[in-house]
Amino acid sequence: MDSLQHLIKAYIGAYIATLRSRQYKPLDKQWKQHKLELLEKIKRQEQWHVLHDLCILMLYYGTPVRAQAICDLIIEDVIHRDDGRIQLKVYQHGPEPDRYILIDEESSEVLDEYLSLTDRVTQIELFRHPDGSRLTPQDIFLLSNKYPNEGLVSELSGFFPIYNQKDYEIIPTPLRLNAVSRYTGKGVTIAFLDSGFYPHPDLTMPNNRVLAYVNIPDPDYDDFGIPQDNSWHGMQTTVSAAGNGYLSNSLYKGIASNANVVLLKATDRQGCIKTEYMIKGLKWVLENHREYNIRVVNISLGEGREESYLDNALTQMAEALWQAGVVVVVAAGNDGNSPDNAITPPANAPSVITVGGFDDKNKLSRHYYDMYHSSYGPTIDGLMKPELIAPGIWVAAPILPETSLYREAEALSKLNKLSDQALPDAVREQLEDLPFGPEILTLPITDMRNRIQNRLREQKIVGMHYQHVDGTSFSAPIVCSIIAQMFEANPDLSPRRIKQILTSTTDKIFNIAIEKQGHGLIHPRKCVKEAENDRYRRGVKRGSSPHVEGRKVTFYYDDPQAESVAVAGEFTDWKADRAFLTRIPNTSTWILEKVFPFKGIYAYKFVVNGQRWIPDPECENIEPDGFGGANTRLNLYLE
Repeated sequence: MDSLQHLIKAYIGAYIATLRSRQYKPLDKQWKQHKLELLEKIKRQEQWHVLHDLCILMLYYGTPVRAQAICDLIIEDVIHRDDGRIQLKVYQHGPEPDRYILIDEESSEVLDEYLSLTDRVTQIELFRHPDGSRLTPQDIFLLSNKYPNEGLVSELSGFFPIYNQKDYEIIPTPLRLNAVSRYTGKGVTIAFLDSGFYPHPDLTMPNNRVLAYVNIPDPDYDDFGIPQDNSWHGMQTTVSAAGNGYLSNSLYKGIASNANVVLLKATDRQGCIKTEYMIKGLKWVLENHREYNIRVVNISLGEGREESYLDNALTQMAEALWQAGVVVVVAAGNDGNSPDNAITPPANAPSVITVGGFDDKNKLSRHYYDMYHSSYGPTIDGLMKPELIAPGIWVAAPILPETSLYREAEALSKLNKLSDQALPDAVREQLEDLPFGPEILTLPITDMRNRIQNRLREQKIVGMHYQHVDGTSFSAPIVCSIIAQMFEANPDLSPRRIKQILTSTTDKIFNIAIEKQGHGLIHPRKCVKEAENDRYRRGVKRGSSPHVEGRKVTFYYDDPQAESVAVAGEFTDWKADRAFLTRIPNTSTWILEKVFPFKGIYAYKFVVNGQRWIPDPECENIEPDGFGGANTRLNLYLE
């Protein structure tokens, strides 16, 4: 049987290499002969389940059909065309119509061989277990581990070879979300506004990717290298997004493992995080985002009270950043199961991307998906939040170096790997760094080891220098890391387009209420693919309207039927004949660039064809106009 498995692995490798060259290109004569020998050996040994598994693998690796859809296929879904080719009718969950997938010549021949041996009278499903039970996506995952696509495994998990879930204690985030590995946020800067930070090796080694550290409450006090209580949260959120896994041999690295970071501390020497510090931090980003190429800012902080976004200075500063072309991502909060559940500033800003959390029970199977207890809307203004969800628990994050827990984690992890013979002496030598008294030395070896393992579980320690953490504080930076991938793939994307892609490519989780999951679970591969596709789509490459650079504002309006477009607002005394947009030749896009003399918040509308007054359709920052409609808010905070 070992030789048969070897034949299958070799054939699958050649098949995948051919697919990478050209989707429907047949294998060369050598591998054609290899396939014939393989099929003959399967028949001779009557290993029909092997042929069954081979068909699944070829459809899984060679077509866009996902694991769940493969499990749902029935024999009648296999359609033989007049030209001899085979199509699969793939059932789509939801309102989308069923798809018809043309499979390649190799898969067709193997599938035909399999069908010739199938009892179509007693069998309805195309694939099933020998006992007649249905397949699950987890079965296909296990099968792909048995016959791995070496290139795909390398691409998905370049940090280390993964074949079984036992290979790790906590699933690395890139693997958990099946993220694209060829984009790592290189050249993109993520800004983090948080309690405090630390120059963790996952950010500073072998190259220092921390471009700036700013102590907002105390700018003259450089405490970056000092491990403090307030350093934990920001260090962990930052590394969960952009860490390169330096202390874990690249195992626990973030999705944006090559992104640069700017760190903005919002805690003062008394341990307080004040709204004014958060506002100053966001204003610093507004003033410096071009210098550092900050494309996205993560806010895993918030105010403790509900307030309308119309009256909240922190929320309006977040809106100003959005209008300046910076994507703003905010954690929803963790009060979903509490009477205090609420979306508070700045997560209640209409434009920002608010992120909730989900719980996959640390399993690589959709069957375990559930909601984390993250906060959800509607907001006090009636807005539905969050927009989407991302992992909110079982996230690997570093332990703060130079702390007692760091020394304890190192000691416990080393002890846990020792043999029974070496363990007692090692415990005696390291007792000073352990949370046990001398009585542990009197225990039997089994009890001593249980004490060590229980302590590792209590402190959620994984991989010696890491622990698993939870909270939407980590959901938000994971989304930021995927946005960094999108910007690396296509730097021309606007914040509005980023948000459109994120919310239109999600996966709905069927057992979670819509108000809790928003548009659904983020899908990194679809996001990056759409970002790539935008590079080749026709149309004007531009920012969203209004696009703010200091006090210069560019207004855009898209309407192929419009004959004239003007902007009217407080800056024109609401006159519709003072500021006209002009149509960009050979497009349906209208544009106006205007320099404002003073900073401030201005209300405006577009006036189309001299009669139709409407808010800017590309901006979600609106306010009531007093006549049953809405004005758009323009936020200018820089001199």
